[in-house]
Amino acid sequence: MSRTVTVVGGGAIGLSTAWELSQRGFTVTVIDKNATGKGTSWAGAGILPPANLQNSFDPIDRLRGLSHQLFPEWAEKLKTDTGIDPGIQRCGGLYLAETAGEIAAMFGMAEYWQEMEIECNQLTLDEIICQESALASWWHNTNNAAAWHVPDEYQLRSPRYLAALKSACGQSGVSFLENTDVTDIRCSDGRAEMHYEGKWRTTDHIVLTTGVWTGHIASSLELELSIVPVRGQILLLKTSEPLVHNIINMGQRYILARDDGHTLIGSNEEESGFELGTTESVLKSLLDFAAQVKAWSGLRPMTFDGFPMIGRVPGVENLYVAAGHHRSGLHLSPGTAVLIADMLSETAPRIPLDAFQIRKHQSDNPAQFHTTT
Repeated sequence: MSRTVTVVGGGAIGLSTAWELSQRGFTVTVIDKNATGKGTSWAGAGILPPANLQNSFDPIDRLRGLSHQLFPEWAEKLKTDTGIDPGIQRCGGLYLAETAGEIAAMFGMAEYWQEMEIECNQLTLDEIICQESALASWWHNTNNAAAWHVPDEYQLRSPRYLAALKSACGQSGVSFLENTDVTDIRCSDGRAEMHYEGKWRTTDHIVLTTGVWTGHIASSLELELSIVPVRGQILLLKTSEPLVHNIINMGQRYILARDDGHTLIGSNEEESGFELGTTESVLKSLLDFAAQVKAWSGLRPMTFDGFPMIGRVPGVENLYVAAGHHRSGLHLSPGTAVLIADMLSETAPRIPLDAFQIRKHQSDNPAQFHTTT
């Protein structure tokens, strides 16, 4: 079995894949155009929604379920091996709705969770105030308020998790090439080569975990239209005491309090191309209380069906892609890493991969990867 792997991209998906492969005896190098663990994954809030692998049928829910099952074990091992606590905790989530459409959607979501045997309870006013006293005014000032509590929702400290992954990779013999830009991928005789530092190079396997940049790095893959960047902006607040105890979710927005006196408020979704940065109008829409400490943004890689691409590139024996996880890169990173490692180890994958095919968004008969001779 071929044992050398280059992972291009050092975010949550890339570092998780590198760590899992190194645990299986592969010799792994991670290449990142910046410092590893400092991109979109670092910008994420670290919310791990509920999931149940055993009772899931939808492909993305099965991937969520696999990752949700792996996360506590991974977090404990990372803490033990590296001394870095990823800060995973089961804090529960409150899902709020205030319009007829939102309430109808939440009833549907609650029914779906119950079918998967994920605990979900609609709350009365007294129960809401018992859970989160800060929501009393919201309830009284909203004509059609409704709320559900989901106990099995976790939060994770994203920067700590990435730091622990990087440390664990180093302990397992993973090499890093940081501030190194892979500018192109080409294929010759059915095998892929990477161009960086002025030369074409290859290894037994190449795994692209490059998020929104995947189509630009490998233009011959024709993925520019399949993975589009969606900007999300987040506020970090400093408060005298935690604003909330659960993760508060309303549509795409959330409030997440941490035990260090900081609270995250996010997030919006903007198709702004590859432009990072925050905007005053969005930040105002996220904040009308507490003191702002910091704000940042990240570019989420979104596919058109909401399913990431995970697998080998058709017609290329050594090139794999794991990208397009949108808002869920952190949450789906353990499951994605295990699936890629299963493929490279020639082991049957833990879940079916048909829904995650590469180039599935291009056409019914996608063009083959451009080859050179």
